[in-house]
Amino acid sequence: MELPAGVNRRYASIAIFLLATVWVWVAFNRPYTFPSHIPWNIYSNAPQTDRASDIFDYPPLNSPTIKKLYASTQWNASVVFACQEPTGGIAEVRNSLLGCVRLAMAAGGSMIVPRIVVNEDYEDTIAGNSTDLGYMFDTEHFVASLGMSCPQMHIYKTIFEIEDGKNANGPISLQPDSLLKTEAIEERFAEDWRTAFYKWLSPYLVADSKGPVIIRLGDSYLKYPIATDGEAFQQHFSKILKIRADIRRFATMVLHHISVLYDEPLDLKELMLKNILLGVYLSTETDVEALPKADHSNTNYEAQSKLFLGHAMRANLSLIYVASAHGSDIPRFILEANTAEIEATSKLDLLKGKDREDLLDLTLDQQATVDFLVLTKVSEFVGMGYDGFAWSVALRRHEYLKKRAGMDWLRGEQVAQDPFSTLIGGMGEHGEFAASMWP
Repeated sequence: MELPAGVNRRYASIAIFLLATVWVWVAFNRPYTFPSHIPWNIYSNAPQTDRASDIFDYPPLNSPTIKKLYASTQWNASVVFACQEPTGGIAEVRNSLLGCVRLAMAAGGSMIVPRIVVNEDYEDTIAGNSTDLGYMFDTEHFVASLGMSCPQMHIYKTIFEIEDGKNANGPISLQPDSLLKTEAIEERFAEDWRTAFYKWLSPYLVADSKGPVIIRLGDSYLKYPIATDGEAFQQHFSKILKIRADIRRFATMVLHHISVLYDEPLDLKELMLKNILLGVYLSTETDVEALPKADHSNTNYEAQSKLFLGHAMRANLSLIYVASAHGSDIPRFILEANTAEIEATSKLDLLKGKDREDLLDLTLDQQATVDFLVLTKVSEFVGMGYDGFAWSVALRRHEYLKKRAGMDWLRGEQVAQDPFSTLIGGMGEHGEFAASMWP
């Protein structure tokens, strides 16, 4: 066969051979089912994350316990609660909102869908502007959950939707813990708070007033004694808040990549992963003077890294997922873990390419919410007993344990401990978290 000028005969023969090989493969071994994802990155030999998967999703709450509790309550739709916009991380924001909603339910009032303050650093001063609930949570889920579990409660999406709002009275500010003293707390706390609330409100009401009265409820973080509501209510109430979808998917992808990179067969549908992964949360940015003396020696990075790596060795867990309130601690911890022949990783190590870029587009508090979800799934969790984030993770994990095995906290030398979580600190300290933080 005559070839065009300039074409090397040997190269042409190789090309013809390769084309013939491909033709034979297609003809006799055709891949009739093509993959849904064609990978072009460093994970090309591994299954790609299904972006639609979301192991942290769940339907709106439809709780018979809440329905039954409020079936006989006298509701007053003209009393409308507006929560003070919480600020901070997921633990503070989530529990502030739950506390506010719970008190509004106790009063039998209506409420406006809460808003959240976005933390921003202005020359070492933390401040910010308020935004809607969707900053951290699924707003439709929140509204639907209250509509099903507490149908008597009227929910307004904004203050402008309040019925007869042009004749509204207020807003009148109320600090929730000003009505009942701590020593007065008993099993009937919700009923007693309602009685005290309407007694406090009566002087503000004008006899010929026709419009609703708006109550601006102040800081509700750790202001409600959750044990007074009973076990079933405690287990379900927090499900009215669901983390927003993109954050849930990031957390799912993180766990998927752990399974792929470390060749660990993880069942992501399990409540917690078994005997594989230790989760740790470093809490080194804190006001030491505000803590009990028993905690002072453990607030620095050196102390915490030593405690956490020691726990990994004792638990015989050679893989650690690390998160921190102070981001620069994470690479430092990973290097120390590797020196001790322990693998350690974080969300920013595990997410690559567009996923990593999208994660970094979120605020630091939103990014930390990814850690919150991942840490609820690890085999064991260790954190500091003075830290609200660590408590929030441990309490949520503890609910899984009670549901599965009926187990309670172990008696030991730490602030709180069960077979799957340890909060380090002096015994008997920080009881406010166990008493008033929703799991």
